Amino acid sequence: MALVMEPVSRWPTSQVVEWMKGLDDCLQQYIKNFEQEKVGGEQLLRITHQELEDLGVSRIGHQELILEAVDLLCALNYGLETENLKTLTHKLNASAKNLQNFITGRRRGGHYDGRATRKLPNDFLTSVVDLIAAAKSLLAWLDRSPFAAVADYSMTRNNVIQLCLELTTVVQQDGTVYETENKILLVCKTLSGVCDHIISLSSDPMVSQAAHLEVVQLDNIRSTEGLGMYIKSTYDGLHVITGTTEGSLADRCKKIHAGDEVIQVNHQTVLQCTICISHISVKWRNLPAMKL
Repeated sequence: MALVMEPVSRWPTSQVVEWMKGLDDCLQQYIKNFEQEKVGGEQLLRITHQELEDLGVSRIGHQELILEAVDLLCALNYGLETENLKTLTHKLNASAKNLQNFITGRRRGGHYDGRATRKLPNDFLTSVVDLIAAAKSLLAWLDRSPFAAVADYSMTRNNVIQLCLELTTVVQQDGTVYETENKILLVCKTLSGVCDHIISLSSDPMVSQAAHLEVVQLDNIRSTEGLGMYIKSTYDGLHVITGTTEGSLADRCKKIHAGDEVIQVNHQTVLQCTICISHISVKWRNLPAMKL
């Protein structure tokens, strides 16, 4: 059944609170603050370190846990059913080329002082952050089924991770701005080459296929039977179906497949949250299927 899901941006405070109840135990202490300040979905999607500080989340580690969970909600709210591997690759390629153009444009300017100074301009650092954010979105797809099981895509993922690590290392190294820029230009050029390789695989239907949401209603569950599906929670807060038991309720419905992601359980969004398998009505995020 096709699904039109209520955007996270429309969540009332009560729904934000319910979502937070499924987060890490160490974050439960902040629920009352979110409730008192009437934090809704729109504010949640835009929340910053400073706003979390104002809400009483003073520990940096706790702030990062919340922001990582919000990142998943942002992808669900803004990118679902519109993004695919091809569009995300184009965005990363554009970010890499924008950073290259930024550097070359600065050097053509009449007041370039990169050979004398060691302090990177703030707008330069912003461009680096934008590039890493674009890479993170692409990696989120390459980490998923079926891409993670294909050698070519797996190698591409590893290359992007390595280049992002190089980029973050370079901006922290001591040296003149000119020297740093040279290293970053090389990283950007290599990253653009990786993107061009992905785009060259346009004949592969997986590159252009988007994810979609689907509701699966499991009825008539017997207490002794169970649902008959195996779910693995990943390090970054996703819940992925790894298989079903032959002849089980999940198997008989013919809609649940390995690689699917669980997004909601009984209308409760479970991204980055603890998942309760005893619930019945489940929403899946289906990614492109591929026969190996």
